[in-house]
Amino acid sequence: MNANDCYVRLEPDRHERLHTELDAWRENCGSPVAIDAAPLAPARLDGIDVLSWNVAIGQGRLDSLLDYLRSSANVGVDEARPLIILAQEAFRQDDTVPGAVASLHHGGRLRERERAGIIAVAERAGLSLRYSPSMRNGHHPSDRGNAILATVRLSDAHAFLLPYVRQRRVAVTARIAGHPGITFASAHLDTHGNSRGNGRSRSIGAGRSMQAEALAEGLGGDGSVVLGADLNSVLGLTDPAVRVLVEAGFHPARREGEWRHTFHGPLRLLLDHVLYRSPDDRIAAVTVTRVDEIAGDRSRRVFGSDHHPLLARIELNGS
Repeated sequence: MNANDCYVRLEPDRHERLHTELDAWRENCGSPVAIDAAPLAPARLDGIDVLSWNVAIGQGRLDSLLDYLRSSANVGVDEARPLIILAQEAFRQDDTVPGAVASLHHGGRLRERERAGIIAVAERAGLSLRYSPSMRNGHHPSDRGNAILATVRLSDAHAFLLPYVRQRRVAVTARIAGHPGITFASAHLDTHGNSRGNGRSRSIGAGRSMQAEALAEGLGGDGSVVLGADLNSVLGLTDPAVRVLVEAGFHPARREGEWRHTFHGPLRLLLDHVLYRSPDDRIAAVTVTRVDEIAGDRSRRVFGSDHHPLLARIELNGS
């Protein structure tokens, strides 16, 4: 796949029906990124490991987490299976990001902290990468968005806009090269608010519901989909955004172990999810485990992030 083709597909289409302020948000961001550093996947796949994680604008130590997963006897990845990483709040700083803010449409102030750029992480680990920015990090010449990384080569990357609520949100999808039957998606919904001009009540989660509807529509089709997302679901599995996705045919992965939250903050909330749909029965089962850095979840942060990583194991039917 030609890198220029990747860039075209990772630049979301502009729709007149979406709020015009999104153009100003886009002007403050850099270009999408596509890197193919990993080998082709085997011709036959019995299973795939998926890691979904909000990396807290690059504060999450993805390198350390990968080392931990490769060495852990309890919660680890199988080196014989492809690993797909669905990252939210991936951080990027390069010369494609405008040096000056074109308007006030950006993601707010960025505090001075050590942050890992998603491109550098991919290059150090020899991973394939698809990244499409959602928003700028305040006046800092960097941006953040959703990314997909993989230990195998990727193909068919695509990005699309969600309805405007409070910030610009771009979902990213990709497939494993040579295995077009499953789409992997990374998404991040707004915290609160109502979608502009939707005419609905301002009930809790109204904006997230609209974004979840658009996400389900964008991931529609006859093939299988695995979605890793920070849904900002303050009501957990009963949140309107989760209910919208379930009504659209997505199934929450079966949880292993006893855990009720994925977010560390003033309140500990279940914001992060792995869901899947498989109308073609390509997927046999999906189980998900919350990854803790310290046993008993006694750490203030988890590998540098305020979100726990989720490790899902995808078992497949056939080859």
